[in-house]
Amino acid sequence: MSNILKVTTPVAGYENTNSVRTNPVRNTDPAIQGQVNPEKVVKPDARSDSASQEQNVGLKFQYESNYDNFIQQMREMPAMAEEFSKIFFERFSTLAEAGLSDGYAQQIAEFFAMVDVDPQELLAFVKGQGHASIRFTGAFFSLLRQVMEQTNSIELKSMILDFVRRYTDMAESPHIMQNIGHLMESLEGKMFQDAGAQLKALAGELNYSAGAGSGEMAENAAVLKEKILPFLNRYISGTHDRGELRDMTAQLAAWTARCENSSGARLMEAFGELMKYQGMQKYFQGFDPAMLMQALGNTEFEKAARQQKWMKKLADLIDAGVAGAAGNENKAVFKNLMQAILLNESVYMPVLHMMIPLQMNGQLMFAEMWIDPDAESGGQEAEGSRKRTVQGLVKFDIQDIGFFDLYFIYKDGGIRLQMSCPEALDESLDTIRRDITNILAENDIRPEELFVDSGQKSIPVSEAFPKIFERKNSINVRI
Repeated sequence: MSNILKVTTPVAGYENTNSVRTNPVRNTDPAIQGQVNPEKVVKPDARSDSASQEQNVGLKFQYESNYDNFIQQMREMPAMAEEFSKIFFERFSTLAEAGLSDGYAQQIAEFFAMVDVDPQELLAFVKGQGHASIRFTGAFFSLLRQVMEQTNSIELKSMILDFVRRYTDMAESPHIMQNIGHLMESLEGKMFQDAGAQLKALAGELNYSAGAGSGEMAENAAVLKEKILPFLNRYISGTHDRGELRDMTAQLAAWTARCENSSGARLMEAFGELMKYQGMQKYFQGFDPAMLMQALGNTEFEKAARQQKWMKKLADLIDAGVAGAAGNENKAVFKNLMQAILLNESVYMPVLHMMIPLQMNGQLMFAEMWIDPDAESGGQEAEGSRKRTVQGLVKFDIQDIGFFDLYFIYKDGGIRLQMSCPEALDESLDTIRRDITNILAENDIRPEELFVDSGQKSIPVSEAFPKIFERKNSINVRI
């Protein structure tokens, strides 16, 4: 009888080996989405909340850091010069004729009057913008940097940083109060009518025009800390509002801490503690602590900020443009311009950024500059000290002419420079090259390489300063 059921064990070597049988591999059906079970590990499927899925799957969590988000925005950032040109070069006359909101055309005219400079004033105008872009400049902060470099005391370094933090909060007091005013209006809109009216009454006790370091800022901090924040906490507890209102209250608490930290008396007290260290006494010998506030109020940054009034006017124009004062069809352009400005002021941007709008001989211009005054030289000199290298990228647009790109590396009196001009200037390239050579010679700068051409591709900021992407001098924060 044949062994139909095959109950016997086959003898080794006599089985059929013509075909190798393997366990079939079944591909997961992409339409299957398993239930989430946090108590055990399950096989991957098509769930959109899985971090291991492909990037083209929608509605998933993005496990990225703030730095990665900054890099992504850098790649997608619109060129500020191009956005500025769209508004003020191409559409200004059209906007003036189409009818703007009340007073907006007048504000544009006032802005152009502020940036109208003569050729002889151009250098001073650019220097003023440079000073207004760096807060910690001048002899006082140069001495603080020397103390930081020479001392080995961690405690002294920490106290210097705390002093600088207090000075920053004091100097930015008007901006802090402006932000608090906007935040209070938003909070009122998130609350019930009666509670919103009570909050508005409490906000009326704040002095939004308080001077930096004045006693009025201390009074504002007391009102926020003792009245407004407790009222908001009681309201949140009573209504169980754990959403946006609580987040805005937390932001208000952060601004309150900065108000409290902006006291001029606290700044003087912090400087007095610093002067007890020998490292400070070595560099600040003979400095009268009573003159501290006067010295901080007359730094190059403070002087330039008082003169560069066009910066606030431009910010007001962009703010109004985003709100639709220049027409709804131009909101996107103003938003791109605002995004470019904010992105270049990010803590992850390791180079100095400046924007220079001006009108010269009746012709509008806009320049955007990225300068790295401490770029790496890539090698050591014979004495073992590294020569200072300055690296820069300049993008500028001249009305009715076109866009220019200028990239340079300066070191030890020599410069390597390349410039891309509009194609309309093809016949003038030799003249431009000769004029640049003469300008460098007049300033005792030796041209090592000089490349001037037209129609070249615009140089991205990421290629000009690769250190931005290499994270060499930026802090990565992961949330």
